[in-house]
Amino acid sequence: MKKRIALTGATGFIGGHLLEELLSNGYYVNAITRKPQQARKNVRWIEGNIENKEALSMLLEEVDVVINVAGLVKAKTQREFIAANSHPVLNLANAVKASHKNPHFIQVSSLVARKKNISNYATSKHQGEMHLKNNNLGIKWTIVRPPGVYGPNDNETLKIFRALSWRITFSPSNSAFRVSWIHVEDLVKAISCLMENSEYYNKTVELDDGNKNGYSYKEFYNTAAKILTLKPLHITLPKFILKILGHTNDLLSSIIGYTPMVSAMKVNEMCHPDWVCQNNAEEQVTGWTPKYNLEKGLKETLDWYKKNGYM
Repeated sequence: MKKRIALTGATGFIGGHLLEELLSNGYYVNAITRKPQQARKNVRWIEGNIENKEALSMLLEEVDVVINVAGLVKAKTQREFIAANSHPVLNLANAVKASHKNPHFIQVSSLVARKKNISNYATSKHQGEMHLKNNNLGIKWTIVRPPGVYGPNDNETLKIFRALSWRITFSPSNSAFRVSWIHVEDLVKAISCLMENSEYYNKTVELDDGNKNGYSYKEFYNTAAKILTLKPLHITLPKFILKILGHTNDLLSSIIGYTPMVSAMKVNEMCHPDWVCQNNAEEQVTGWTPKYNLEKGLKETLDWYKKNGYM
């Protein structure tokens, strides 16, 4: 009999792809949602949030695995980040401990958790991990740290393609900065492999596309530009200029009320020299090999944007 999976963040970018992966493999899914969703075969939608004990109890009914994908990548304050990326992990962990089946808990974190003080986002992700690592709950956990994630239905990658259509790109001035990437389909398939294998209990796994040295910002932009058949002007900016941009966005955010992606603290993340995964992904996850290199993945993503009228 196929397992039942509890999934948070099922209506988001990564969670939506993970839901499709689980269903395609025949799993039953309990998924929590704040808004009513269309009925789907083998999906039990539970309206509520992780702060609601009744909804949380329903989410965990008869499940074998809990996968927490919910969270925020941008917010105005540290409090908002903590409320979205840290507190829910503790709530889920306590509920898992109380569950009679003691399901395997998979926490989808972020590579930025390696540098907990670099930004409010990193702090919140690190705190979420520590709820699992430092407690005495006795639960089975696995922490997944993806780097940059892209693919169909990702709004942030869409912004990059649109910016490239203006034939100009920006990045930190230090060409030594390296970043790992992973296509969302590779990520969700890796998570599917992880949840079926007990050798990953109480371990942290960093996942990438198999390119051991990651990519410079310029390499990423040039790859995307090649797919668009464009030759953009690439401008490198020193950190202090990027910080001015970030602080300006923060100020506008406080006045207008929007949440900027490039904040002053996001600039700290951008200017960190090493966001390269520290282990060999193909060796780390038994039964999984990344399918997409950067060029193939970005091309598929662009094709999806065009097909769905975004570009």
